[in-house]
Amino acid sequence: MQVNQKINFAGVEGKVVELSPHGSFVVVRLTNRITIVGTTNNQFNWEEMPDVSSGFDSFITYMGIRSIPEGEKVLRIVAQVGGYTYRNESQARKAKRIKDFPLEVKIRGLTPDYIAQVITNQKKVM
Repeated sequence: MQVNQKINFAGVEGKVVELSPHGSFVVVRLTNRITIVGTTNNQFNWEEMPDVSSGFDSFITYMGIRSIPEGEKVLRIVAQVGGYTYRNESQARKAKRIKDFPLEVKIRGLTPDYIAQVITNQKKVM
């Protein structure tokens, strides 16, 4: 895999924006608001959430937000579908993975299908 390579994740075309030095994870930009970090070897013991189209065994989702209240709202919504954060990740942070937003939230436990639905609905609204 290479930076700028296109990759399919749950039926959504994304672009590889970063590779870890040892190939442990791949950062894929799906939209300007949603990026995933996927792994094919799951050496970090993330919750298994495989996606056949990308080959990832598991992944973590990052969502760009504009404010702390917006981040709290996003976390409440994703909690209703099984998404969660670790205690030390439960607050919005300065964006590292999402370049088009000032803040981001790190979400675990979402399914590939849910991410695809969010992206599809986001495109209809925007």
